[in-house]
Formats: sequence, C-alpha cells, structure tokens
Amino acid sequence: MSMIKRYSQDADTVEIKAVAVARVEDSRACLAALAELFQECGRLAAEYPDPARVAEMLVEDVTETFQAERWNIRHQLAGQVAA
Repeated sequence: MSMIKRYSQDADTVEIKAVAVARVEDSRACLAALAELFQECGRLAAEYPDPARVAEMLVEDVTETFQAERWNIRHQLAGQVAA
C-alpha cells in the first residue's frame, strides 16, 4: 500500500474517533479520550519514514475534527434552546 493511501486511511480513522471523543459529555473522560487519541496518532506515525511530521499532521487532523464537531454540537444545542 502506498504511503499516501495509508496516511489517508490513518487520518480517516483518527478523525472518526475524534468525532466520537467530541461527543463525550464528561470533561475528564473527554480529556482522557483525547489524550489517548493523540497517543494513537504517535503510534500510527511511528510506521512512516518521517514520524514526527506525520504525528503532527495526524494530531492536526484530530484537533480540527474535534473542534468542528464540538462547534456543531454547541450550535445544535443553541438552536434547540432558541426554538
């Protein structure tokens, strides 16, 4: 499998997990799950020729996805309150 395809699959995997973590309501549990997901990014990145760069990219993917999902949740709740 090419590195690009492998990275794409790894990014998809961590992004799906980031959405699930963003939906965790308990802040301590959310933080623990997010830390575990960042560690997973490091484990996945270790298989690439430039693990530091890939880890950075995967963590960035997780962070952006997590933030977007939290934003969506917050605005959905705000819409329910306003209705």
